[in-house]
Amino acid sequence: MPYRQLYDQVIEWISPKSRVLDLGTGDGEFLERLIKGKHIAGEGVELDPERVTHCIGRGLAVHQGDVMNGLDQYGNGAFDYVLLLGTFQELKPSEKLVSEALRVGRRLIVSYSNFGHARVRWQMLVGGRTPVTEALPSPWYRTPNIHFFTILDFQDFCREMRLHEVAAASFNRHGPVRWLPNLRADLALTLIEADGPTA
Repeated sequence: MPYRQLYDQVIEWISPKSRVLDLGTGDGEFLERLIKGKHIAGEGVELDPERVTHCIGRGLAVHQGDVMNGLDQYGNGAFDYVLLLGTFQELKPSEKLVSEALRVGRRLIVSYSNFGHARVRWQMLVGGRTPVTEALPSPWYRTPNIHFFTILDFQDFCREMRLHEVAAASFNRHGPVRWLPNLRADLALTLIEADGPTA
């Protein structure tokens, strides 16, 4: 996730002193920023052992393992927020992941690359190849992404899963996108909670 404004927005959405679980913590830079800036009680789950070592070096409580296995260890409602920043399109099964995240957390914040962006559409239409953009920088054979979807697709997914979108924001290299985000935004961010039992 290359845009700092996206992370700034996540911080704005999270209430001070909340309990936060960060899935796919990376090197822990953002979780550390949240802990210091919003005084949250934060934990993380990260698959890469080297990144976990970085997190521990920062003094963070980060567990090494797969995201789904990481969720298994937490009870219902253990967190106020669960974060899936930039990793949602890399994981499956999506429905189970979201259901589990909303079991352990009251709200879920998801960010993802928007496959409906104009540059993506143009590369597919004119070049006839899988697109490479700033938000989708790797060629198809190196990308960790297994799902390629748009903002509209994700909204359909939320309706099917009976999820309520509390807030949403979209971004491109110039900053927030408020007009035609499915066409103009590289990255999308959403804050969701369950309307009822998830599918």
